[in-house]
Amino acid sequence: MKKVHRHIGSVLTKLLLVFNILLIVMLLLSAFGGYINPHTFGWEVSLGLLFPFLAVATFAFMVAWLIAGSKKWLWSFGALLLCVGKLHTYCPVSMPQPVPKGSIKVVSYNTYGFGSGLKDSVAQAQMIDYLHHSDADLFCAQESHYNLKYKEAVENAVAHWQYSDSVYSSKSWNALTLYSNYPILDRHIIRSSSPGHMCVIYRVKIESDTVYVVNCHFISNSINPEDKATYQKLVTISDRDSTSEDFLRLGRKVNDAGLRRAEQADSLARYLEQLGDKPVIVCGDFNESPLGYVHTRLCRLLDDAYTASGNGPGITYHLNRMYFRLDNILCSRHWRSFGARVDSRQKMSDHYPIETWLKRVKD
Repeated sequence: MKKVHRHIGSVLTKLLLVFNILLIVMLLLSAFGGYINPHTFGWEVSLGLLFPFLAVATFAFMVAWLIAGSKKWLWSFGALLLCVGKLHTYCPVSMPQPVPKGSIKVVSYNTYGFGSGLKDSVAQAQMIDYLHHSDADLFCAQESHYNLKYKEAVENAVAHWQYSDSVYSSKSWNALTLYSNYPILDRHIIRSSSPGHMCVIYRVKIESDTVYVVNCHFISNSINPEDKATYQKLVTISDRDSTSEDFLRLGRKVNDAGLRRAEQADSLARYLEQLGDKPVIVCGDFNESPLGYVHTRLCRLLDDAYTASGNGPGITYHLNRMYFRLDNILCSRHWRSFGARVDSRQKMSDHYPIETWLKRVKD
């Protein structure tokens, strides 16, 4: 009987090791898949969103092997060690530093139609108050369309910004708006295969500098109410019979959107590369994990302000148990970031605003 028990224990140990190795492979793909164009490996898009779950599961395996007194904990430890840099990107830890004099405050916010997307009059009133009291020097708003009955209230709330410009899609309700304390010289639009999602590149005069400020909204995953209900079912494991099928369906949907976002990211990256060594600030809703292709592609050219000076996971999307950092502020080497944070007090949209202070670095 003892021999049978030992045999069963040996088989279970081998199965757990196989599962652990598969988990490690998925973790590494989720961490470094952003270096692979989704046209080559589409599932890296979904895996990037799963990174925190995979990291926690890998850590749990490491602890379990340690408790069991097995050296197999080194497999998980090695994988987590390889992912240290990506863990910092996903959940940075930064020492607080005072914001130096002369810094500019930059905010990026998917406003969900200035709060109208929630169909909540209280949220819309709070949004108006937030805009009115915003002290941002540059405020990039995505989904900045609004009901005409709020036109006067919105215009009064944003009147403290001397300069502004909005770009509306001709075939969609979506809009991108830049509010600025500095003169807006001109703009260039990079459109995508989705009419409501684009990148608008502004030339803004900030003192003696001409700065390229990019407001972008990358193609969304088009998650409908049924998909959101399915996702909540998956994370609560309330229906085990359909979990794998639902996971694959949602994964394919996210991956398909990732392919189109990659094309947007490549187009924007090529434009920025052609600019050469110019001061650049990129704000927007990337609709993708900070380990995804869009973020990774643009961070070959720019730095992530939140990774540089923020703390914690920086969740910006917060509805339907979907907690992800989809919104970002990136900047060229000409800037140093201070005090980047997500303002989770502002619940007027399905996103939270992300903000940072940027100080010009002398050449």
